[in-house]
Amino acid sequence: IIALKELNYKFINLITWRKTNPMPSITKRTLTHSTEFIAWFAKGSGWIFNYKNMKKYANGKQLRDVWDLPLCQGKERLKGKNGRAAHPTQKPLELFTRLIEMASQEGDIVLDPFMGSGTTAIASELLNRKWIGIDNKKEYIKLANERIDGYRKNK
Repeated sequence: IIALKELNYKFINLITWRKTNPMPSITKRTLTHSTEFIAWFAKGSGWIFNYKNMKKYANGKQLRDVWDLPLCQGKERLKGKNGRAAHPTQKPLELFTRLIEMASQEGDIVLDPFMGSGTTAIASELLNRKWIGIDNKKEYIKLANERIDGYRKNK
C-alpha cells in the first residue's frame, strides 16, 4: 500500500473476502484464516466503478466492502494428477468476475501479474475483456493454459 501511494496511485477501497468455508487451522495453535484482503487502487482520475452493475450482488442495494464467498471446491477446484489441489491458492471465479466487472469495461485489458491457475483470464473472457497473465512458475503457466484452453473449447 505504501509503495503504491508513493507511485501516486489513489487508494479506493480495501475489500474483505470473507470465506464462507475456510480451511481449519491444522496446528490448532492459531485462529482459522477466514479472510483475505483486496486493495483497490487507481492511477489518475479516470478510474472506473460500475456502480449499477455491482448492485446486483447486493439485492439491488449498494455493494459493501465485505464479500461472503466460498473457497474453490467441487468442480471448480483444479486437481493435480495426485488428486490434490493443483494450485494452493486458487481463487473462486465469482470473486474475480465481480472484481473485473466492478473496475473495467468490455474490451479493456486486465493484467494479472500472479496468474496462478488462470482465474483472472477465465473471468476476463466471460466478461469480454482482454487479459495479460504473468507467473514465475512454469507449472502454473501450464496449468492456467490448460484451464483456459478447456474453457474456450466448452463455451
